[in-house]
Amino acid sequence: MEFGELPPQMMDAYMRVLNNHLEVTRVNLENDRVLFPILAFINRDFNAGQVIPLQPPMTSQINSEAALDVAIQILANSHFERALFSCSTKIKSGASDVIEAIKTVILDANGMAVTFFTPYRFKGLFTKKISYSKNIFDGVTTNFFHRR
Repeated sequence: MEFGELPPQMMDAYMRVLNNHLEVTRVNLENDRVLFPILAFINRDFNAGQVIPLQPPMTSQINSEAALDVAIQILANSHFERALFSCSTKIKSGASDVIEAIKTVILDANGMAVTFFTPYRFKGLFTKKISYSKNIFDGVTTNFFHRR
């Protein structure tokens, strides 16, 4: 399923959650240079209610797929309306360039998950500020509990 096939209200809701999340993660990236895997439960106002870290900050390697599996296990045993999984990862750009990106999966209680990648880079000589590139839509999963 493509993102454009979703009802407009649903697309707007997902984009609002994504944009709010990217604004919050800007501070984390500027301070830590990386976004460690997190799972956030989103309330009706699209604010993160409970945030669960999925990887200790001491670990340097991030395995986004393993962290997403843990997030789905947590969600399988939780009551939620909407949740968000996010972490730093690397993606290919073009033939050989590898760039940093934030992987964001927005999940809802009916089993739908929408995945985005948002490339980022650091700008500035002394104070490193985050510059996001255009979001890359990766797909809609209709039943994320049975993704594998």
